[in-house]
Amino acid sequence: MLPVHIAHCTLLIKQLTSANESIPGQYIVYYAEDADRASANERLFFAPTSAVASSSESFHIVRELKRAIVVAGIHDEHHRALLKDPDVTKVIQDFWVSKYTVQTDPQNWGLDRIDQAKLPLDKSYEYTYDGSGVQVYVLDGAIRNTHYEFGSRVVACKSITTEFCEYYDDHGTHVAGIIGGLRFGVAKNVTLVSVDLFGTSQSTTSSTIIAGIEYVIDQKIINPDTPMIINMSLGSRRLFERIQEIDDAVAAGIVVVTAAGNEARNSCRFIPAYVPRAITVGASVWNDRVATFSNHGACVDIFAPGVNINSAIAYSDLHIGSFSGTSMAAPHVAGAAALYLHANPTWTPDQVWNAMRDDAADVTYFGKRFLPFRKLARFFRNRKTTGLLLQVQNI
Repeated sequence: MLPVHIAHCTLLIKQLTSANESIPGQYIVYYAEDADRASANERLFFAPTSAVASSSESFHIVRELKRAIVVAGIHDEHHRALLKDPDVTKVIQDFWVSKYTVQTDPQNWGLDRIDQAKLPLDKSYEYTYDGSGVQVYVLDGAIRNTHYEFGSRVVACKSITTEFCEYYDDHGTHVAGIIGGLRFGVAKNVTLVSVDLFGTSQSTTSSTIIAGIEYVIDQKIINPDTPMIINMSLGSRRLFERIQEIDDAVAAGIVVVTAAGNEARNSCRFIPAYVPRAITVGASVWNDRVATFSNHGACVDIFAPGVNINSAIAYSDLHIGSFSGTSMAAPHVAGAAALYLHANPTWTPDQVWNAMRDDAADVTYFGKRFLPFRKLARFFRNRKTTGLLLQVQNI
Protein backbone atom coordinates (compact mmCIF):
# COMPACT_ATOMS: atom_id res chain seq x y z
CA MET A 1 0.00 0.00 0.00
CA LEU A 2 1.36 3.40 -0.93
CA PRO A 3 2.02 5.91 1.85
CA VAL A 4 -0.47 8.71 2.34
CA HIS A 5 0.69 12.17 3.26
CA ILE A 6 -1.77 14.93 4.09
CA ALA A 7 -0.18 18.28 3.37
CA HIS A 8 -0.45 20.84 6.15
CA CYS A 9 -1.98 23.54 4.03
CA THR A 10 -4.42 26.28 4.86
CA LEU A 11 -7.06 28.14 2.93
CA LEU A 12 -4.91 30.05 0.47
CA ILE A 13 -7.39 32.46 -1.05
CA LYS A 14 -6.53 35.67 0.71
CA GLN A 15 -9.22 37.23 2.88
CA LEU A 16 -8.42 40.75 1.72
CA THR A 17 -10.21 43.66 0.22
CA SER A 18 -9.67 44.45 -3.44
CA ALA A 19 -7.62 47.49 -2.49
CA ASN A 20 -5.23 45.36 -0.42
CA GLU A 21 -4.82 42.81 -3.21
CA SER A 22 -3.64 45.41 -5.70
CA ILE A 23 0.11 45.98 -6.09
CA PRO A 24 1.00 49.61 -5.38
CA GLY A 25 2.81 51.29 -8.24
CA GLN A 26 2.57 48.31 -10.62
CA TYR A 27 0.44 48.63 -13.76
CA ILE A 28 -0.38 46.74 -16.95
CA VAL A 29 -0.34 49.25 -19.82
CA TYR A 30 -2.22 48.05 -22.92
CA TYR A 31 -1.27 49.42 -26.33
CA ALA A 32 -3.38 49.86 -29.45
CA GLU A 33 -2.87 47.12 -32.04
CA ASP A 34 -1.27 49.53 -34.51
CA ALA A 35 0.99 51.19 -31.95
CA ASP A 36 4.75 51.34 -32.43
CA ARG A 37 5.65 49.59 -29.18
CA ALA A 38 9.33 50.52 -29.15
CA SER A 39 8.58 54.18 -29.79
CA ALA A 40 5.79 54.24 -27.22
CA ASN A 41 7.96 52.61 -24.57
CA GLU A 42 10.71 55.14 -25.15
CA ARG A 43 8.33 58.11 -25.09
CA LEU A 44 6.37 57.02 -22.04
CA PHE A 45 9.05 55.50 -19.84
CA PHE A 46 12.59 56.47 -20.83
CA ALA A 47 12.60 59.89 -22.49
CA PRO A 48 13.92 62.81 -20.38
CA THR A 49 10.46 64.38 -20.60
CA SER A 50 8.73 61.28 -19.18
CA ALA A 51 7.03 62.13 -15.91
CA VAL A 52 6.41 58.45 -15.26
CA ALA A 53 10.03 57.31 -15.28
CA SER A 54 11.23 60.33 -13.32
CA SER A 55 8.57 59.87 -10.64
CA SER A 56 10.47 57.15 -8.80
CA GLU A 57 14.01 55.81 -8.56
CA SER A 58 12.52 52.32 -8.30
CA PHE A 59 10.84 52.50 -11.72
CA HIS A 60 11.44 49.41 -13.86
CA ILE A 61 9.90 47.23 -16.54
CA VAL A 62 8.52 44.01 -15.03
CA ARG A 63 7.79 42.20 -18.30
CA GLU A 64 6.57 42.65 -21.85
CA LEU A 65 3.27 41.03 -22.82
CA LYS A 66 1.86 40.65 -26.31
CA ARG A 67 -0.73 43.38 -25.84
CA ALA A 68 0.85 45.29 -22.99
CA ILE A 69 3.84 46.17 -20.88
CA VAL A 70 3.99 45.73 -17.09
CA VAL A 71 5.70 48.56 -15.23
CA ALA A 72 6.46 49.03 -11.54
CA GLY A 73 7.71 51.77 -9.29
CA ILE A 74 5.53 54.63 -10.55
CA HIS A 75 3.27 56.89 -8.55
CA ASP A 76 -0.33 55.74 -8.81
CA GLU A 77 -1.56 59.10 -10.07
CA HIS A 78 0.57 58.78 -13.21
CA HIS A 79 -1.71 56.11 -14.68
CA ARG A 80 -3.99 58.99 -15.71
CA ALA A 81 -1.12 60.51 -17.68
CA LEU A 82 -0.53 57.18 -19.40
CA LEU A 83 -4.17 57.00 -20.46
CA LYS A 84 -3.82 60.31 -22.30
CA ASP A 85 -1.25 58.84 -24.68
CA PRO A 86 -2.81 58.02 -28.08
CA ASP A 87 -1.07 54.62 -28.23
CA VAL A 88 -2.50 53.48 -24.86
CA THR A 89 -5.94 51.83 -24.76
CA LYS A 90 -6.21 51.03 -21.05
CA VAL A 91 -4.16 50.91 -17.86
CA ILE A 92 -4.90 48.27 -15.21
CA GLN A 93 -3.34 48.02 -11.78
CA ASP A 94 -1.61 44.67 -11.33
CA PHE A 95 -2.78 42.57 -8.37
CA TRP A 96 -2.12 39.42 -6.42
CA VAL A 97 -3.74 36.09 -7.29
CA SER A 98 -3.72 33.02 -5.02
CA LYS A 99 -4.18 29.27 -5.36
CA TYR A 100 -7.48 27.82 -4.16
CA THR A 101 -7.12 24.97 -1.66
CA VAL A 102 -8.66 23.73 1.60
CA GLN A 103 -7.24 20.96 3.80
CA THR A 104 -9.54 18.02 4.59
CA ASP A 105 -9.52 14.28 5.34
CA PRO A 106 -8.97 11.65 2.64
CA GLN A 107 -11.57 9.76 0.63
CA ASN A 108 -11.59 8.61 -2.97
CA TRP A 109 -14.80 9.12 -4.89
CA GLY A 110 -14.47 11.81 -7.60
CA LEU A 111 -13.81 9.52 -10.56
CA ASP A 112 -16.46 7.11 -9.33
CA ARG A 113 -19.07 9.86 -9.43
CA ILE A 114 -18.48 11.40 -12.85
CA ASP A 115 -18.79 8.17 -14.87
CA GLN A 116 -22.36 7.32 -13.82
CA ALA A 117 -25.67 9.12 -14.21
CA LYS A 118 -27.08 8.55 -10.74
CA LEU A 119 -26.17 7.62 -7.19
CA PRO A 120 -25.27 5.40 -5.39
CA LEU A 121 -21.59 5.16 -6.29
CA ASP A 122 -20.59 1.82 -7.81
CA LYS A 123 -16.90 1.89 -6.77
CA SER A 124 -15.61 1.95 -10.35
CA TYR A 125 -14.49 4.38 -13.05
CA GLU A 126 -15.19 3.24 -16.60
CA TYR A 127 -13.94 5.11 -19.64
CA THR A 128 -13.53 4.63 -23.38
CA TYR A 129 -11.15 7.51 -24.10
CA ASP A 130 -8.07 8.49 -22.10
CA GLY A 131 -6.99 11.87 -23.47
CA SER A 132 -4.38 10.55 -25.90
CA GLY A 133 -3.10 13.25 -28.23
CA VAL A 134 -4.43 16.09 -26.05
CA GLN A 135 -2.22 18.57 -24.18
CA VAL A 136 -3.33 20.11 -20.88
CA TYR A 137 -1.41 23.16 -19.67
CA VAL A 138 -1.51 23.39 -15.88
CA LEU A 139 -1.13 27.08 -14.98
CA ASP A 140 -0.24 26.62 -11.32
CA GLY A 141 2.76 25.79 -9.19
CA ALA A 142 5.28 23.48 -10.85
CA ILE A 143 4.46 19.77 -11.15
CA ARG A 144 6.66 17.03 -9.69
CA ASN A 145 7.13 15.40 -13.09
CA THR A 146 8.86 12.30 -11.69
CA HIS A 147 5.81 11.21 -9.69
CA TYR A 148 4.57 7.68 -10.36
CA GLU A 149 1.16 9.04 -11.42
CA PHE A 150 2.57 10.75 -14.51
CA GLY A 151 5.05 8.29 -16.01
CA SER A 152 6.75 10.36 -18.72
CA ARG A 153 3.67 12.39 -19.65
CA VAL A 154 4.73 15.72 -18.08
CA VAL A 155 6.63 16.72 -21.18
CA ALA A 156 7.70 20.27 -20.32
CA CYS A 157 7.76 22.91 -17.63
CA LYS A 158 7.78 26.61 -18.40
CA SER A 159 8.42 28.96 -15.51
CA ILE A 160 7.00 32.45 -15.91
CA THR A 161 8.52 33.77 -12.67
CA THR A 162 11.98 32.19 -12.47
CA GLU A 163 14.68 30.83 -14.74
CA PHE A 164 14.10 27.20 -13.76
CA CYS A 165 11.02 25.12 -12.94
CA GLU A 166 11.02 23.62 -9.46
CA TYR A 167 8.08 22.52 -7.33
CA TYR A 168 7.78 24.12 -3.90
CA ASP A 169 4.41 22.80 -2.74
CA ASP A 170 1.81 20.18 -3.62
CA HIS A 171 -0.81 22.27 -5.40
CA GLY A 172 0.26 21.97 -9.04
CA THR A 173 1.12 18.28 -8.66
CA HIS A 174 -2.22 17.51 -7.01
CA VAL A 175 -4.17 19.37 -9.71
CA ALA A 176 -2.23 17.63 -12.49
CA GLY A 177 -2.88 14.25 -10.89
CA ILE A 178 -6.64 14.84 -11.04
CA ILE A 179 -6.41 15.82 -14.69
CA GLY A 180 -4.19 13.00 -15.87
CA GLY A 181 -2.82 10.79 -13.10
CA LEU A 182 -2.50 7.07 -13.72
CA ARG A 183 -4.78 6.16 -10.80
CA PHE A 184 -6.46 9.41 -9.82
CA GLY A 185 -6.74 11.13 -13.21
CA VAL A 186 -9.78 11.60 -15.40
CA ALA A 187 -7.74 11.42 -18.64
CA LYS A 188 -5.12 8.78 -17.95
CA ASN A 189 -2.97 9.20 -21.05
CA VAL A 190 -3.18 12.95 -21.56
CA THR A 191 0.00 14.97 -22.11
CA LEU A 192 0.66 17.46 -19.31
CA VAL A 193 2.64 20.71 -19.52
CA SER A 194 3.51 22.54 -16.31
CA VAL A 195 3.36 26.33 -16.52
CA ASP A 196 4.77 27.60 -13.22
CA LEU A 197 3.17 30.90 -12.24
CA PHE A 198 4.10 30.90 -8.54
CA GLY A 199 7.74 29.92 -8.03
CA THR A 200 8.36 29.85 -4.27
CA SER A 201 5.28 31.91 -3.42
CA GLN A 202 1.64 31.10 -2.70
CA SER A 203 0.59 34.16 -4.69
CA THR A 204 1.30 35.48 -8.16
CA THR A 205 0.23 38.51 -10.18
CA SER A 206 -2.42 38.98 -12.81
CA SER A 207 0.27 39.98 -15.31
CA THR A 208 2.08 36.69 -14.66
CA ILE A 209 -1.13 34.80 -15.43
CA ILE A 210 -1.49 36.77 -18.65
CA ALA A 211 2.09 35.83 -19.60
CA GLY A 212 1.27 32.18 -18.92
CA ILE A 213 -1.81 32.29 -21.14
CA GLU A 214 0.21 33.96 -23.89
CA TYR A 215 2.76 31.14 -23.66
CA VAL A 216 0.04 28.56 -24.30
CA ILE A 217 -1.34 30.58 -27.23
CA ASP A 218 2.16 30.58 -28.73
CA GLN A 219 2.26 26.78 -28.41
CA LYS A 220 -1.09 26.54 -30.19
CA ILE A 221 0.25 28.68 -33.03
CA ILE A 222 3.24 26.33 -33.35
CA ASN A 223 1.06 23.19 -33.14
CA PRO A 224 -2.36 24.22 -34.48
CA ASP A 225 -3.65 20.66 -34.90
CA THR A 226 -2.95 19.61 -31.31
CA PRO A 227 -6.01 19.86 -29.02
CA MET A 228 -5.11 22.02 -26.03
CA ILE A 229 -6.66 22.85 -22.66
CA ILE A 230 -5.69 25.35 -19.96
CA ASN A 231 -6.49 24.64 -16.29
CA MET A 232 -6.31 27.52 -13.79
CA SER A 233 -7.07 26.51 -10.19
CA LEU A 234 -6.44 30.00 -8.87
CA GLY A 235 -8.11 33.35 -8.46
CA SER A 236 -8.58 36.68 -6.74
CA ARG A 237 -11.21 39.29 -6.10
CA ARG A 238 -12.36 40.89 -9.34
CA LEU A 239 -10.53 44.15 -9.99
CA PHE A 240 -11.21 44.91 -13.63
CA GLU A 241 -13.62 44.02 -16.40
CA ARG A 242 -12.03 40.95 -18.01
CA ILE A 243 -8.81 39.20 -18.97
CA GLN A 244 -8.76 39.66 -22.73
CA GLU A 245 -6.11 36.98 -23.11
CA ILE A 246 -8.59 34.28 -22.03
CA ASP A 247 -10.80 35.31 -24.94
CA ASP A 248 -7.72 35.19 -27.18
CA ALA A 249 -6.95 31.65 -26.02
CA VAL A 250 -10.49 30.43 -26.70
CA ALA A 251 -10.46 32.15 -30.09
CA ALA A 252 -7.24 30.26 -30.85
CA GLY A 253 -9.05 26.98 -30.15
CA ILE A 254 -7.91 26.36 -26.56
CA VAL A 255 -10.40 25.17 -23.93
CA VAL A 256 -9.98 27.25 -20.75
CA VAL A 257 -11.11 25.86 -17.38
CA THR A 258 -10.98 27.84 -14.14
CA ALA A 259 -11.97 27.36 -10.51
CA ALA A 260 -14.96 29.29 -9.13
CA GLY A 261 -13.38 30.07 -5.75
CA ASN A 262 -13.83 28.96 -2.15
CA GLU A 263 -15.53 31.82 -0.31
CA ALA A 264 -19.19 30.70 -0.68
CA ARG A 265 -19.85 33.94 -2.55
CA ASN A 266 -20.89 35.09 -5.98
CA SER A 267 -18.26 33.82 -8.41
CA CYS A 268 -18.85 36.83 -10.66
CA ARG A 269 -16.87 38.86 -8.11
CA PHE A 270 -13.74 36.79 -8.71
CA ILE A 271 -11.14 36.64 -11.46
CA PRO A 272 -10.75 34.66 -13.69
CA ALA A 273 -13.98 32.88 -12.66
CA TYR A 274 -16.21 35.61 -14.10
CA VAL A 275 -14.77 35.48 -17.63
CA PRO A 276 -17.65 34.26 -19.84
CA ARG A 277 -15.59 32.19 -22.29
CA ALA A 278 -13.84 30.17 -19.60
CA ILE A 279 -15.58 27.11 -18.14
CA THR A 280 -15.95 28.06 -14.47
CA VAL A 281 -16.23 25.14 -12.06
CA GLY A 282 -17.78 24.94 -8.60
CA ALA A 283 -17.24 22.10 -6.13
CA SER A 284 -19.68 19.30 -5.29
CA VAL A 285 -19.65 16.61 -2.58
CA TRP A 286 -20.27 12.86 -2.90
CA ASN A 287 -24.08 13.13 -2.60
CA ASP A 288 -24.39 15.64 -5.47
CA ARG A 289 -24.75 18.67 -3.26
CA VAL A 290 -22.77 21.86 -3.63
CA ALA A 291 -19.85 22.13 -1.21
CA THR A 292 -20.59 24.71 1.47
CA PHE A 293 -17.39 26.64 0.66
CA SER A 294 -17.91 26.75 -3.12
CA ASN A 295 -18.63 30.02 -4.87
CA HIS A 296 -21.90 30.09 -6.79
CA GLY A 297 -23.86 32.49 -8.98
CA ALA A 298 -24.37 33.08 -12.67
CA CYS A 299 -20.68 32.79 -13.52
CA VAL A 300 -20.45 29.13 -12.44
CA ASP A 301 -20.96 26.92 -15.49
CA ILE A 302 -20.78 23.47 -13.93
CA PHE A 303 -19.99 21.65 -10.68
CA ALA A 304 -17.58 18.74 -10.23
CA PRO A 305 -16.20 16.71 -7.30
CA GLY A 306 -14.15 18.98 -5.07
CA VAL A 307 -14.22 17.61 -1.51
CA ASN A 308 -11.75 15.06 -0.11
CA ILE A 309 -10.11 14.38 -3.48
CA ASN A 310 -7.08 12.07 -3.54
CA SER A 311 -4.24 12.79 -5.94
CA ALA A 312 -0.47 12.96 -6.25
CA ILE A 313 1.53 15.33 -4.08
CA ALA A 314 5.12 16.49 -4.37
CA TYR A 315 6.41 15.02 -1.08
CA SER A 316 7.87 12.08 -3.01
CA ASP A 317 7.36 10.14 -6.22
CA LEU A 318 4.82 7.87 -4.49
CA HIS A 319 2.97 10.02 -1.97
CA ILE A 320 -0.68 10.97 -2.29
CA GLY A 321 -2.76 13.48 -0.38
CA SER A 322 -6.35 14.61 -0.09
CA PHE A 323 -7.40 18.21 -0.67
CA SER A 324 -10.70 20.00 -1.06
CA GLY A 325 -11.56 23.11 -3.02
CA THR A 326 -12.72 24.33 -6.38
CA SER A 327 -9.04 23.83 -7.29
CA MET A 328 -9.84 20.11 -7.22
CA ALA A 329 -13.15 20.49 -9.08
CA ALA A 330 -11.69 22.39 -12.06
CA PRO A 331 -9.19 19.66 -13.07
CA HIS A 332 -12.01 17.09 -13.17
CA VAL A 333 -13.55 19.27 -15.89
CA ALA A 334 -10.21 19.83 -17.64
CA GLY A 335 -9.68 16.06 -17.68
CA ALA A 336 -13.20 15.54 -19.03
CA ALA A 337 -12.51 18.10 -21.77
CA ALA A 338 -9.47 16.00 -22.72
CA LEU A 339 -11.74 12.96 -23.13
CA TYR A 340 -14.06 14.90 -25.43
CA LEU A 341 -11.09 16.12 -27.47
CA HIS A 342 -9.59 12.62 -27.70
CA ALA A 343 -12.88 11.46 -29.18
CA ASN A 344 -13.29 14.60 -31.31
CA PRO A 345 -9.86 16.22 -31.84
CA THR A 346 -11.13 18.92 -34.22
CA TRP A 347 -13.80 20.24 -31.87
CA THR A 348 -13.79 23.91 -30.90
CA PRO A 349 -14.01 25.02 -27.25
CA ASP A 350 -17.69 25.80 -27.79
CA GLN A 351 -18.34 22.29 -29.09
CA VAL A 352 -16.57 20.79 -26.08
CA TRP A 353 -18.65 22.89 -23.70
CA ASN A 354 -21.92 22.18 -25.50
CA ALA A 355 -21.34 18.42 -25.25
CA MET A 356 -20.28 18.68 -21.60
CA ARG A 357 -23.35 20.75 -20.78
CA ASP A 358 -25.69 18.35 -22.57
CA ASP A 359 -24.22 15.32 -20.79
CA ALA A 360 -24.30 16.88 -17.30
CA ALA A 361 -26.56 15.71 -14.47
CA ASP A 362 -28.34 17.78 -11.80
CA VAL A 363 -26.66 19.08 -8.67
CA THR A 364 -28.36 20.03 -5.39
CA TYR A 365 -27.58 23.03 -3.22
CA PHE A 366 -26.55 22.31 0.35
CA GLY A 367 -26.43 25.13 2.85
CA LYS A 368 -27.26 25.02 6.54
CA ARG A 369 -30.02 22.51 5.85
CA PHE A 370 -31.39 20.39 3.04
CA LEU A 371 -33.83 22.34 0.90
CA PRO A 372 -37.10 20.92 -0.46
CA PHE A 373 -37.26 20.80 -4.25
CA ARG A 374 -39.49 23.86 -4.68
CA LYS A 375 -37.33 25.95 -2.40
CA LEU A 376 -34.25 24.59 -4.17
CA ALA A 377 -35.56 25.65 -7.57
CA ARG A 378 -36.34 29.10 -6.20
CA PHE A 379 -32.83 29.31 -4.70
CA PHE A 380 -31.19 28.63 -8.06
CA ARG A 381 -33.46 31.04 -9.92
CA ASN A 382 -32.81 33.85 -7.46
CA ARG A 383 -29.04 33.38 -7.63
CA LYS A 384 -28.89 32.32 -11.29
CA THR A 385 -26.70 29.38 -10.25
CA THR A 386 -26.28 26.45 -12.62
CA GLY A 387 -27.66 23.05 -11.68
CA LEU A 388 -25.18 21.09 -13.81
CA LEU A 389 -22.94 18.32 -12.47
CA LEU A 390 -20.07 16.92 -14.56
CA GLN A 391 -20.73 13.53 -16.21
CA VAL A 392 -18.54 11.64 -18.69
CA GLN A 393 -20.38 8.35 -19.16
CA ASN A 394 -21.63 9.33 -22.64
CA ILE A 395 -18.20 10.04 -24.13
